Amino acid sequence: MNKLVKKILPKAIGFYINALSLVNPKASARKAFKVFSKPRRGRIGAHHEEFLNPNLEPVVAVEDLKIQPYKWSGSGKTVLLVHGWESHSHRWKEMIFRLQKEDYTIIAFDAPAHGYSSGKYFYVPLYHQTLDKMLEIYRPDYLIGHSMGGMTVLYNQSQESSIKTEKLVILGAPDKLESILKDYQKILGLNARALEALDRFFQNTFDFKTRDFSSSVFATKIKVPTLVIHDKEDPITPFSGSQAIHKALQKSQFIETEGLNHSLYDTDVNEKIITFLKD
Repeated sequence: MNKLVKKILPKAIGFYINALSLVNPKASARKAFKVFSKPRRGRIGAHHEEFLNPNLEPVVAVEDLKIQPYKWSGSGKTVLLVHGWESHSHRWKEMIFRLQKEDYTIIAFDAPAHGYSSGKYFYVPLYHQTLDKMLEIYRPDYLIGHSMGGMTVLYNQSQESSIKTEKLVILGAPDKLESILKDYQKILGLNARALEALDRFFQNTFDFKTRDFSSSVFATKIKVPTLVIHDKEDPITPFSGSQAIHKALQKSQFIETEGLNHSLYDTDVNEKIITFLKD
């Protein structure tokens, strides 16, 4: 029964959005955007608390949101970790242990609508705004981003107003928003009218068209050394996206893995990141 509901529910939502686009395209687009940007998972569980809770930092206000950062102090340079969709700061546990061996100061934070942070919605411009605040407070030397966190790091560091770091590490990041929306369109069964209304919503709200929002485009503006890692079997974000990002960057190293899927949880991956940061 649950499988049937999960299969039918997205199509029912899509049917509603399609119907609404006939009479009120703006309302249809707002509904589509809310569905698109609302995570269903990514909150802290009891099994995460032992690792995270001793390292809680004061909550940070970003607009009307309460964002939860964490800190593991060291005597070396500062690394800021940026997680992805339906995740939270615990995903960095093994990476944090490895960084601690090098005596880095490590900062992580839960994205809006994730972990201990408040909010209902999660999208790159909002995450960028949150990341800007963390950069202002903690002034990290290095940024490491996974998945949508990686896309946000590239977007953030391509903006003239953002505080820049010395090096970037991008793990399993998506490239084109347009491609992500095409997958979303298939899942919900959205028609062309509803998708066009959503594109206008992005234009009016964020001042960009979906076809122009691309990690590889952001990468062309980034000058610092960047390590890009992606698994060839990643079922979530296409391997080709990181190839495009690597090609667009001015100073890039590219590592492809096999069998690690989207998470890229791996001791060898962590070692390669450490080597890159130390070089």
